[in-house]
Amino acid sequence: MARRAVLSGCLVALFAAVGLADKLILIDGRTFTGTVAVEGETVLITVPYGTLRFPKNQVERIELKDTPEQEFRKKLGEAPLDDPNALYGLARWAQDNSLSRQASDLYALILKLNPDHAPTRRSLGYILLQKKWLRFDQAVQQARGKLEAGSYAALLDDVLPALQAAAGTKEQQVEVVELRAYTFLRSRQFDVARQTFSELATKAAGPAAARFAAIADILEKNADGMYVLREAYPPSAALLGSASASIKPGPASLANALVLEAALRDLAKKEIAAGRKLMAEAHKLDLTDPDAATQKYAQAAQALDRADAMVPSIARSYRTEIARRKIANLRKDADTDARKFDEAMGKLGLKDMSPQAYKTMILRLIHHLDGTRDNLKKILAIAEPFPRELVLEIKWAELDLTRVESMRKILESERDGRK
Repeated sequence: MARRAVLSGCLVALFAAVGLADKLILIDGRTFTGTVAVEGETVLITVPYGTLRFPKNQVERIELKDTPEQEFRKKLGEAPLDDPNALYGLARWAQDNSLSRQASDLYALILKLNPDHAPTRRSLGYILLQKKWLRFDQAVQQARGKLEAGSYAALLDDVLPALQAAAGTKEQQVEVVELRAYTFLRSRQFDVARQTFSELATKAAGPAAARFAAIADILEKNADGMYVLREAYPPSAALLGSASASIKPGPASLANALVLEAALRDLAKKEIAAGRKLMAEAHKLDLTDPDAATQKYAQAAQALDRADAMVPSIARSYRTEIARRKIANLRKDADTDARKFDEAMGKLGLKDMSPQAYKTMILRLIHHLDGTRDNLKKILAIAEPFPRELVLEIKWAELDLTRVESMRKILESERDGRK
């Protein structure tokens, strides 16, 4: 009895009193659900979109209904609080009726009674691996360890099915499919691996999707799982004295993680070559056709993005170069606005300038500053991904932007003072 009292006390304190979910039926057949109150000869019902009022003589009847919270409290009062299975049934009912907080409280109570209550653990996203209940992220980490250890059968037969059953979010589902794809690849089931990586490319997003699509393409072009390396991989292995960890030139199995990395690197280098070609074409157009140059740079950036998706940051230096060229072009525009600003400033001292002309000149100066400010902000946005490489460009833009903002405030004050 004492135990039941303690458990009951833990739960009852969590549930606040709530109003009735009433049903108001009018004589004309209209029905409303909400909270009913009576004021003299008027019946009020509060619904989600406001409060409605009706004379009593228009009301046929009022039906009082329990809200889900009230029904839950009744069920809780009748439940055996020392029976994990009964509490689990009530928790599922609460969850199905959008009472997530109450369901969570019940799950916590169940695990106090029985830490190994399997239905509750599964409902909370836990996975049973090697007789231990693990959170999803812990189970994924353990699965990655098994992949590196070569425990492919255990992964495919036990671990991955359990992970798939527990995967609730799209990101978790992608993680499971990714593990399955690499397991097929490492276990030399190349055709199934190709199909799984193709599936991944449609489920994932951003760089990951591009990488998975590239792996599927490699496996399609090398259906037997063999890939010919034209140079040792990693290229720096010999320099670092780690020849044992490198792959020599020649045919090698894509089941080897290093071979797959080498194949992806080869694809990335092709994308870089295509991007550099586009950059060269854009550079030739910088002065004669800036719009066409901008389009070429955008196409080059896409190729370099694909390269980075296959091998992270492999194209960073080229992307930095594109950023520098864009910044240089914006600097030219900013300098043009600055010259126009200086020319306009020189005319402010004319003695015969009328008040209206003076005000017009102030507005023109502010306009030139706005153009400069917009270009400086664009420069900062372009340079933001490269804080180390473009530190000077960032500092210069920030300093100039501070000056522009200061000058703009002075001009605004002058404009407002002349009204």
